[in-house]
Amino acid sequence: MKKKNEEKDFEKEIETLTKERDEYLNSWKRDLANYINYKNKEGERTQDLIFLLKENMFERLIPILDNVSLAERSINKDLKEDPSVKGLLMIEKQLEDFVKNEGLEEINEIGIKFNPEIHEILEEVEGDKSQEIIEIIQKGYKLNGRVIRPAKVKIIK
Repeated sequence: MKKKNEEKDFEKEIETLTKERDEYLNSWKRDLANYINYKNKEGERTQDLIFLLKENMFERLIPILDNVSLAERSINKDLKEDPSVKGLLMIEKQLEDFVKNEGLEEINEIGIKFNPEIHEILEEVEGDKSQEIIEIIQKGYKLNGRVIRPAKVKIIK
C-alpha cells in the first residue's frame, strides 16, 4: 500500500513539475516575443529619428544648394576654365554627390505632367499640352522618396 501511495505522490509531483515547467516555458516564450517586438519597434523609432534628423539637416542645406546652383549659373562661360572657378564647381559637384548618396533626390524634370504631390504651380501659360511642365522655377527635393520641398513650376494651362 505504501508503494502505491508513493507512486501516486510521485505521479502528482511529476504532474506538478510538468505544469510548472510548461508555465515557465510559456512565460519565457511570451517574454522572448515581447523582447523581439520591443527590438523591432525600437529599430523603427531609430530609423524615424534618423530620417527626421536628416530631413532637418537637408531643409537647412537646400537653400545653400540653391545658392550654389544660382552662383554656378551666373558664371560667365569664359570664366568656367579659370582654375579658381573650376575649384568652386568641383565643390558644387562634391556637395551634390554627398546629398545624393544620403538619399536626397532632385525633383527637376521638364516635359512631364504636373503632379500636385511633388510640384507647386507658380505660373500657367497657354499652350498645346495641358498640365505639362515647361519650366522648373525652383528645384524640389525628395528624401528617400518623401517630398521635403515641392518643385515650383511653370505649366501649360
